[in-house]
Amino acid sequence: MLYPLSYGRKQPANIITRKTSQNPPDTLRNVKRSALILALLAAHISPAVAVDIPVLCADKTNFELRTSNVMKGCLETELSLGEAPIPYSLTAPKKLNETLELRFKVAQAAAKQEGISLAITSGYRTLNRQTFLFNQAKRKYGSFEAAAKWVAPPGISHHPRGLAIDVNYPKSPNSAKWLEINGYKYGLCRVFENEWWHFEGNIAPGWKCPKMMKDATALLNS
Repeated sequence: MLYPLSYGRKQPANIITRKTSQNPPDTLRNVKRSALILALLAAHISPAVAVDIPVLCADKTNFELRTSNVMKGCLETELSLGEAPIPYSLTAPKKLNETLELRFKVAQAAAKQEGISLAITSGYRTLNRQTFLFNQAKRKYGSFEAAAKWVAPPGISHHPRGLAIDVNYPKSPNSAKWLEINGYKYGLCRVFENEWWHFEGNIAPGWKCPKMMKDATALLNS
């Protein structure tokens, strides 16, 4: 699936920011900038326009955020939350997507400041693990279709792709509600109406979350 770039987005509200004057080494900075300019030109995007595409940068130690743009990028002491929805990997992953994990950690730190506790209770799963869980669901619910409402089949689920997390499951739905409300700021969205715990990085930070799917059977036709 291709996602459009969004230009001129404003900084998401209520995000902790900090000021900094540090810069990465000039050589690395210039290499990254040159590569980005070539990529933008190949995509028929003016580098001048790219300055207006914001990027949230998280401090590696305390996860505080500041806003940069795709031309300036983030500092060596920071990590980027990405400027687009998190895409599928071209290779089979063996762990949770690093950008998804970072987005969650930043949200987790923000929630903690408000007295809210968030934790990933299930993230990356092997195909064997997903197969086991789906077969278990079939025995519980009695059919493929009924099981797929709660556990996506291994070839469909985003957990083996490292692109899905379950938060605070099976307890603390009230705390997970904080993430449902505020997650868009960090590029995280609740995906299914029947699963309050399931979140994915299917938007860029600050974008509006798409309408939730009724349940995981919607993935069968996607």
